[in-house]
Amino acid sequence: MSEQNVVVVRSMWEAFLRNDFEAALSAFEPDVEWDGTNLPDGKVSRGLDAVVEHLTKWAETWEIWEIELEQVIDAGGDQVIAFIRERGRTKAGLEVNERHSELYTVRNRKIAYRRGFSDADEALSVARLH
Repeated sequence: MSEQNVVVVRSMWEAFLRNDFEAALSAFEPDVEWDGTNLPDGKVSRGLDAVVEHLTKWAETWEIWEIELEQVIDAGGDQVIAFIRERGRTKAGLEVNERHSELYTVRNRKIAYRRGFSDADEALSVARLH
C-alpha cells in the first residue's frame, strides 16, 4: 500500500505543477486537514477550500515563483514525504532558493492530512526516519 500512497502524492504534485488544479484537488479527501503552521500567518484548517485558500495566499506573495518536486518517499505506514525546491523573488524583493518538505497521510488512496515544513529535514524527524 505504501507505494500506492507515494503514487497518490506524486500524481497530485504532477497535476499541480502542470496547472491542472482540478486533478490536484481530487487527490485530497473533502475534509482534508491542512497544516500550514510553518508559514508566519499559517494555520491548521480543514477542507478543499482551505487548500485553495492557503495556496492562493502563498502564490500571491511571489513576483517570480518556481516549484520543483525533487523527491517523494514512503515514510512508513500511511505517511509520505515530498521534498520541494522553491525558487523565485517575493513581492517584497527577497530572493529565495530553498528546499522544503511536506508530510502527507494517505487513506483509501486520498490525502487526508498535509503538514508543511520550512526545514526539509524536519518532516523526516516527525515521521521518525531521521
